[in-house]
Amino acid sequence: MSSRSMRAGAIALAAVMMSSMVACSGPSASEKASASFHNSVSAARDALFEEAKVTNQGFFDLDESLGLAGGVTELPAEMDQYVMGNARGYVENLLQMVHRDHERTAPNTKAILIGPAVYDGPKMPALAEADARAEIVIERCIDARQSPQLNAQGNPIEGSDNVLHQILFLDHDKDGKLKIFETTSGKVDSCPLAA
Repeated sequence: MSSRSMRAGAIALAAVMMSSMVACSGPSASEKASASFHNSVSAARDALFEEAKVTNQGFFDLDESLGLAGGVTELPAEMDQYVMGNARGYVENLLQMVHRDHERTAPNTKAILIGPAVYDGPKMPALAEADARAEIVIERCIDARQSPQLNAQGNPIEGSDNVLHQILFLDHDKDGKLKIFETTSGKVDSCPLAA
């Protein structure tokens, strides 16, 4: 059972217990317990989103700096505080390819991070397992129109100056940190998130 399912079960059980308790104590106690319960759930959700924002920003900044440096032969240990699982593999493979092909992000440029926001779009059947495991799913855009990748000769790589819409699946790792473990992305004409 996923941690999300366990939490949902615990929340449902707490709701039943609270409704039983407040039924014995009258309407004013019921209103107080209900408000307290909903405030607790909302506060927990807000705290998780704040934690996801920190992970997202740290990952973006480190990934950008490694692109400017021309990729890597091996991911630095610092990256492990932001990614794990499949996401770690994707990032490592991409940055190794950049290094191997002598590519890099154009100097003195940086892509623009738009978002994140909690993803509430349609479910993706191919990522059903990731969705069930994730504690939170966020979406973001990376606008690289002013920050293209350059090839070994220093020329812009066609199509690298684009806008990507990404969906990131996050879960807490054994070390207690919220990390990205799965991602999906695609090029878009404009970011669906408000800037």
